[in-house]
Amino acid sequence: MVTTAALTVIPYERRYRSQVLELIQYTYLRHTHFDWYEAEEWLDSMGGITRLAWRSGHLAGVMAVNTPFNAMSWVRILCIAEGTPEAEVVTALWNSVRASLHQAGAVGCWLLALEPWIEAHTARLGMAHTETLISMRRGSSTPLQPAPVTDVILEPGSINDVAAMAVIDQSAFIPPYQMNYPDIRRAYRNCTTCTIVRLDEQIVGYQISSRHGSTGHLARLAVMPGHQGRQIGAALMREVIAAFLRRQVEVVTVNTQASNTRSQMLYRAYGFERNGYDTPMFSVSLV
Repeated sequence: MVTTAALTVIPYERRYRSQVLELIQYTYLRHTHFDWYEAEEWLDSMGGITRLAWRSGHLAGVMAVNTPFNAMSWVRILCIAEGTPEAEVVTALWNSVRASLHQAGAVGCWLLALEPWIEAHTARLGMAHTETLISMRRGSSTPLQPAPVTDVILEPGSINDVAAMAVIDQSAFIPPYQMNYPDIRRAYRNCTTCTIVRLDEQIVGYQISSRHGSTGHLARLAVMPGHQGRQIGAALMREVIAAFLRRQVEVVTVNTQASNTRSQMLYRAYGFERNGYDTPMFSVSLV
């Protein structure tokens, strides 16, 4: 427990669940980044580092980060009650969270600044603008390209393939962009379509996509590094688009890092263009 002259910061306990969820729902000073989870599920099952700031018996703020994965964490929740000094609450929460991250062996923490208000507080977290998440869109007027020539086999993925997908993901991406087994399992359970790629009876690539109303979204695409350059990514990309077209979904979106020029080249080849919805990403070193 951390106490200042006006604030008390304590670890989250389930008995505070309803108060935390109420704050998340009603405050306009809200940042949540749960990926495929709802707030209730994340609080109940993810086991991250969550701190609550109290003032005079009232919940003034909450901050949560996921348990470090490969020594990296993300800020998943930062919500401040309206009418409280934002800077004071953010600083108190972060001091407690940062100490716990250090004890857990984290070497870095990242924040996807989905809401403009939170950018004013990144300096208090010691964070710098490190990367930008860009959004790309493929419109309904773009024709579907012919299938690339490749010697791999594409087939629907199953829950039994999640472990192999996790290995591929953690080989294809670097921290903090890797996904662990529980996250990929959750993504699979919420997806509209999932495809795996087999080569010599081994799974060497996969994609997971979801649907939001009339728009499809490519949530994840990864190819084992040793098999990149063999048109596997292109084959998966075309299958994503074709699967959505079979469902009469013509508009597809995807996100990637501004620095990931290789993935952008693949997406542009299949008719994707940047749509202007860029999100800054901030990070801080904890070593």
